[in-house]
Amino acid sequence: MDLIIGLLIIFVSARAGGELMEKLRQSPMIGEVLAGILVGPMVLGLIDPNPATSFGSSLNVVANLGVFVLVLLAGIELGREGLRKALQERSMIVAFVEFFLPFSLGYSLAAALGMTLVQSLFVGTALAVTALPVSVRILMDLNLLNSRLGRAIVSVALVNDLVAFAMLGLVVQFTNLGTSAPESVTIGLVVLNNVLFVGLVFCVATILKLTTRLGRNSESYMQTFVAKLRGQEASFALCIATALGLGAAAELLGIHFAVGAFYGGILMTPRLLGQVQFDRIRNAVSSVTFGLFAPIFFAFVGVKLSITLTAWPLIVAITAVAFIGKLLGGILGGTVAGFRGAPLIALGVGLNARGMMELVLAQVGLAAGIIDADFYSALVIMTLTTTLCTPPILKRLMRRFKLEDVMPTVPSASAPRGVQTPSVISRDESAR
Repeated sequence: MDLIIGLLIIFVSARAGGELMEKLRQSPMIGEVLAGILVGPMVLGLIDPNPATSFGSSLNVVANLGVFVLVLLAGIELGREGLRKALQERSMIVAFVEFFLPFSLGYSLAAALGMTLVQSLFVGTALAVTALPVSVRILMDLNLLNSRLGRAIVSVALVNDLVAFAMLGLVVQFTNLGTSAPESVTIGLVVLNNVLFVGLVFCVATILKLTTRLGRNSESYMQTFVAKLRGQEASFALCIATALGLGAAAELLGIHFAVGAFYGGILMTPRLLGQVQFDRIRNAVSSVTFGLFAPIFFAFVGVKLSITLTAWPLIVAITAVAFIGKLLGGILGGTVAGFRGAPLIALGVGLNARGMMELVLAQVGLAAGIIDADFYSALVIMTLTTTLCTPPILKRLMRRFKLEDVMPTVPSASAPRGVQTPSVISRDESAR
């Protein structure tokens, strides 16, 4: 099949599936994956993703571009300020417990199934992920984004993304070294490579931070430099070059390029580029991602899905452990952070929306040879199930919320410093 014809089939079907889910007030990602399943070998057989064919290998390249822009956008949305905001409240306690418990359960399940140490680490990481974009979308639809519950879910998702990509880097390195039970020398080499990569990220971050100093014209050195470049979309090119550079460095050190692209996005901040240019870059990356590459990538995930009868026990086990792990982790962490009643249960449920991040991890794991097709299918089905279940369960729990559980808090001029008072924000305002 010609690549353009194949992409046309994938793109149109994915967009149609996404639009249908949008009308049902669900994540469009779900419709895009289902569209991929429809046109893939499991149903209609219009698309053959076999990498041994010319079309299949080209499709894999396009899918990798999808991974690149998705994680770049995730990094841009997260930003360096995201983690600082998470540290301001006790959400870090929730983040630690909520990641550690699902990770432990996933690792234990994989070990019980006879998987290797590296595979078990990957499964644990996959089951501990929470997708920030999907979580934000759900919270906005329920008008909870600016509530304490909403801030906690977003903060935990931010930390989860950071830890998950760090773990992904370790797991991919162990896999590339071709060892199932890492020895001390192998562990030392992996640690050294990760230290080198982290050092590189900090060096790049330090250099970029130096360029944020204001010059004579009240603009930073970076803004002045970008303004002098004659090429169109110079700031966008700087963002892509940074992400590609860190992605290439990650690949050279045996880490997946997605990890480098993710941190490249984090380094792009309004302070570095100026708020106007930053917004332009974010909008441009978002348009390229969700307008082109995301539908193709998520449909590609569905095309690669292959479910057999023998895989259903694994699918049920993965889905159950994933949901229970997140629920219990959120409840335990939320209890320490001061949540009680329905909001406490809602915290655990809200963290179950895995969405984009889970599918990216699953695709990377399959491409790197960490997991097989059955486990890949189990992770995809688990992602769709948990993401679909989260909104309706949250809506039912909201019936038991008190007024202060829903209303956001903002500083009051009449209140003492450090004391916050509730304020109502409409859905339209919270969505802007």
